[in-house]
Amino acid sequence: MLQDIEDVSKPKSSGLHYAFAICLGGFLTQMIVLSCQRIPSIALEPIRETLGVSYAEVGLITSVFMVFYAGLSIVWGMLGDKIGTRKAITLACVLSAIGAISFGLFAPMGLYIAIATWAIAGIGTAGLLMAILPKIVSRWFAPNKRGFGMSLITPGANFSAIILGIVAPIIIAATGWQATYIIFGGLFAAIAVFVFIVFREGPEEKGLAPYGAPAGTQAAPTPTIEKTADEEGAMSKLGRVLKMPIAWHFGLFYIIYQIAYMAATQYYVSSIQSAGFQLGEAALSITIGGVLTIIVELILGQLSDRFERKNIIGGVVLVGAILGFGYWFYLSSVAVPSLYVCYFFVALISASTGVITVIMTGAGEYFDDDVRATGTGFVGTVNLVGRYLGPWIAGMIIDATGVVGNSFGIVGVCFLVAAIIAFSFPRVEKVRPHARHA
Repeated sequence: MLQDIEDVSKPKSSGLHYAFAICLGGFLTQMIVLSCQRIPSIALEPIRETLGVSYAEVGLITSVFMVFYAGLSIVWGMLGDKIGTRKAITLACVLSAIGAISFGLFAPMGLYIAIATWAIAGIGTAGLLMAILPKIVSRWFAPNKRGFGMSLITPGANFSAIILGIVAPIIIAATGWQATYIIFGGLFAAIAVFVFIVFREGPEEKGLAPYGAPAGTQAAPTPTIEKTADEEGAMSKLGRVLKMPIAWHFGLFYIIYQIAYMAATQYYVSSIQSAGFQLGEAALSITIGGVLTIIVELILGQLSDRFERKNIIGGVVLVGAILGFGYWFYLSSVAVPSLYVCYFFVALISASTGVITVIMTGAGEYFDDDVRATGTGFVGTVNLVGRYLGPWIAGMIIDATGVVGNSFGIVGVCFLVAAIIAFSFPRVEKVRPHARHA
């Protein structure tokens, strides 16, 4: 039973804190994000055949989706600060559901309609990751438990990836790709209903202190979500964020990190295929990596509650750099690569990206609560540059050299630079003296 009390100075001895219900909702939203990213690739061939288009043209569906997904994070962040996280994240889930259902119903009518309908899903999923979740976690968990809280949410994405690889092909074969999108859209709609019913702006609405707060801590008054135009202009929060050096500092880190991340994820499977292995053998590395990533997310989230988050981020990204360089060297120096060694590198590089749990938690702590979603939304938006450049730069190098494994040279270089930037982050207390208590 969920803990729901009016006076936290007299805590109950049993029952789960309501923060865990919030985490369940967050976990489900991450399933929406990953499903929207992966289903198009799984259903690519039947979609292309139905529309009668080329691979380049069908790729536009995902490309436009990614522009909205990565580019509108700042808009969702501002909206979350304006109308509240509960309403904003529910709306994001609803738009994701509308996008999936409308794609299933109307995409066969033509490529441009397919692009437009799937763009709706991109608009929705933009509000389900970096923009709003850090603010939610910061409110529901005490500073020394925020990494733990985020580690319960982010595995939803990798859990979805593991299931999709098995379930989605079965559904497509049984019902067709159109019905598959409609079915998943219905699931997204159900998640939207759950989020709307369960989510609250903060523990104050349940008469609770944040999870992990010292025993006897009183619940704070419920925060005011909106301010009038006279009190604060619509753009003033964004203006405050843009004037903060840490916003650009963290944004630069995230751009470089995303170049490495995209260069790796884009060519995981291709790198193994280029070594002479079949698609089925190569794709298994993604499943293995997904399982390891969930484990790493759970571990790193709790570690970051004990140690400085910037050092956890820098250290893990540095490990990713070493693995990237190692995989690059292995593929370029061994005449007949071993499948199991390829699994080792791909799975561990994938697992190192589980640091996203700490990245999201750490980013949120650099901003005051009233601009937290705007701040993390800004960071989430600028990473569009890295998401675009990663596959493009890696692709150019592969085309120039004819070696797919060279993509991981870019991974190593960019992860190394990102690690250096992360280590240079200021301590949270130096940015906001009361951050650990915010």
